[in-house]
Parts: sequence; structure tokens; C-alpha cells
Amino acid sequence: MRVRKLEKEDARDAVRLLVLAFSRELNGIFGDTELARELFFKFFSKHTEECLVAESERIVGFASYSFRQRLPVSDFLRKELGFVKGVKASLLIRYLCPKPKKGKAVINFIAVSPLRRNSGVGSLLLEKIIESVREGGGKEIECYVSVDNDEGIGLLTKFGFEIVKMLDNRFAEKNFGAKQWYLMRLQL
Repeated sequence: MRVRKLEKEDARDAVRLLVLAFSRELNGIFGDTELARELFFKFFSKHTEECLVAESERIVGFASYSFRQRLPVSDFLRKELGFVKGVKASLLIRYLCPKPKKGKAVINFIAVSPLRRNSGVGSLLLEKIIESVREGGGKEIECYVSVDNDEGIGLLTKFGFEIVKMLDNRFAEKNFGAKQWYLMRLQL
């Protein structure tokens, strides 16, 4: 298995994994996972920076992080959905994937095929993210993860991430289907 940068030709397979892994959250943001699938296919066909895929004959993992720059998802969503719906969707995405501060990185997501979970795919993607941020001079990596995502919490903890705080509010429950989220951080 190898981890490499996302290429434009990978977008459809990669986005399929994203939708499978985060259908609850995407349904909360867009109200329709098929709409989310098409929007993210268009987006990741053009924006491949700081995105990784894991492949073993086919793509089995997809990850995105923000370090040097933030993906221009807000402008894209306003253009595709119109101003009001686009701003709402981009604000919801920013809630879980905030803009990184100088010297810090944010993991936007790590999505692994349900058939390949617990087989090291997520670890390989996370190792590559940590390596890239460290090589770029980053000092810290943050990630939001739902309290009920035991696999995600376990993966991050295995690599030294610690729970910094817990968000517990109705806004997250209404929009993402889960009321409680951990902010996890790794000091490099």
C-alpha cells in the first residue's frame, strides 16, 4: 500500500470514501449526500493541494489537511450554491475544519473505506500528514472528532494526540448529528 498526493483523476473514488465516512455530517451540512458528492467531486477535481490518498490496487483512503493554505471551499460553495446557501454550508464546514493559525495545521478529514478500516490505512495517511507538517516547520496539528467516533479517537491517540477540550452544544447536534465533539491536538 502506498500514500501519495491526490490527483485530479482520483477525485471520484476519493470523494466516494469521503461520503461513506461522513454521510451524517454531510447530510447535516447539505441536506443531501448526493449533492455533497457532486459538489466535492467538482471541488477535489480542481483542488488537490494538501490532499492524500492511500491506494492498494484502488483508492482505499482519502485525507485532507490545511497547513500552508486553506482550501478555497467557501468561494467554491458560494459560486455553486448561491450566496445564502453557499455561505451557510461554508460556515458549517469551517466550524469543524477551522482555518489554521500560523505554524499550526488542521486535519480536515481522514476517510477510510469501511472494508479497510483497522488495517493500517488511516495510520499511513496520518503518518504522512504529520511528516508533511513537521517538514514544513509546523508546531502543532489539531482535529475535531465526534465523541462517538471510537476509531478516529483511537487513531489520533495512538499518534500522541490529546483531547484539549470538548464542544457540547445543540448547534453541532442540529447540523452534524452529534452534540459532543473533541478538539484533539498533537504538539510536534
